[in-house]
Amino acid sequence: MRFDNETGSKAGKISKRGRSLPVELRNSLNELINQIINELNYESLNNTQKIKLLDVALKYSLPRLSIEKSIEEIEEPRDLKITIIGRDGEEKIQSTPLDENFSVKKAFRFE
Repeated sequence: MRFDNETGSKAGKISKRGRSLPVELRNSLNELINQIINELNYESLNNTQKIKLLDVALKYSLPRLSIEKSIEEIEEPRDLKITIIGRDGEEKIQSTPLDENFSVKKAFRFE
């Protein structure tokens, strides 16, 4: 059996993989969970219940924390450096600033 756009599309439709919840439903569930957690009276729980609550909460929060990455502001490059290696093995580095006057011709010294 060949595998192309048509057969791949059919295979995807009969796939047994689950479908994700719609965004609206996920948002509603998150709101409901937040409301229940905010209304919980933690002082009324005994130690066993507190440990169980902590266990359940950590199962859902720790994997997310390990996946999340801190997004740092990436510094834009200021210049383009090209290393040219001659036939004799000698390296020559050309540096061209990346400013409003940048052009590929200038970077490769065609101007």
